[in-house]
Amino acid sequence: MVPAIYLFDRFDGPLGILPAVASLTHTEELGGEDTIEFDCAAAPEKGSRLLWRDPEDGAWREHVVVRTDEPLTGPAHVYAESSISELLGDFIEEERLSAKTAAEALAAVLAHTRWTAGYVGAGDARHGCLLYHVNALAALRRVEEVWGGELECSIAVEGGRVAGRTVSLPARRGGWRGARLTRGKGLMACTRTVLEDEVFTALYGFGRGLPVLDESGEHTGGYARRLTFGAVNNGVNWVGSDEARLVWGRPDGSGGRAHRFGCVVFAECEDASELKALTEAELARLSRPRVAYEAEAARECGCGFVGLGDDVAVCDDARVPPWRFTARCVRRVRELGAGGIVRRLALGTVERTSWSASADVAARVATVEEAASAAGEAAAAAAGAVSSLEDLSEMEF
Repeated sequence: MVPAIYLFDRFDGPLGILPAVASLTHTEELGGEDTIEFDCAAAPEKGSRLLWRDPEDGAWREHVVVRTDEPLTGPAHVYAESSISELLGDFIEEERLSAKTAAEALAAVLAHTRWTAGYVGAGDARHGCLLYHVNALAALRRVEEVWGGELECSIAVEGGRVAGRTVSLPARRGGWRGARLTRGKGLMACTRTVLEDEVFTALYGFGRGLPVLDESGEHTGGYARRLTFGAVNNGVNWVGSDEARLVWGRPDGSGGRAHRFGCVVFAECEDASELKALTEAELARLSRPRVAYEAEAARECGCGFVGLGDDVAVCDDARVPPWRFTARCVRRVRELGAGGIVRRLALGTVERTSWSASADVAARVATVEEAASAAGEAAAAAAGAVSSLEDLSEMEF
């Protein structure tokens, strides 16, 4: 059945129950959206808070109304995002995280918000990054990227209202619960998509821009070439896979197969050995085509509860040869209605989200800034030379 939706105003004041018409659709994905949509007789105000309990796992969930569609006749349509989206309004001017653990980094970001830090399973490795002029949600995504792990939010409810909001950083969300989808036993449809991402068999890796030093070894303020790992890789600044080259390489003109080269930039990396390891890890991901599956489960699939991040076994015997694979649930769409629950699961590949794409833009901007800084150094030196010539103009020879 449709879960009860408890309505609160923008300041957490209770307003009663907001009845949904027919069904509620909940969409969530790893590192991405967490939204609900439903129809109701009277539209709530923008910014209103919606509290409801998940009928599958019993967890409380909180969403904030961001859009309503209100026709002249008929029910209004409500679109709401997870309450973690409120962190878009918490601004961080500058936070330097140097040699911090994941727990310390998470606590530093959440100190700017009303949310608290929960469980952290990303280990005790120490890393660093600069958070400069970003909102708190983007900062959390940056922590997720640098320290590893996958952000997970939880809501605590006491006395009919939210008593606590927590952000955790487990190493990996979900796990194996024994869920299986088989044609005729829960699996309604399955679509396999080979994504358009380029396949590379070798990668150059570049790290942080190296500072320009003067004759005494002092930093001049400019940056030159980026860090490479040739010094720890037999003088070669790239890593490759011969196994991948034989399958996905390009013709070399003599009957053989040459590498397909690409490059990756890790703007915060300052250690050659770490840079090599990061590049090898990225090569493992990019040296084969990425494949995603879209599976639709029946209303009563009998496969057991499937949470975000869980592994799911799928068998589609209608294919020749049959598709049998185990893949991760990276996106889940559920329609919660009076007739039960309809699930649509995206399996196999975590898609790039907007904040991740923005990180690439930031890396390119950093490259431009370093180049501009180096150009500024050269311009300053040229200006000094011109100044010296002007000084000489007043001298007699």
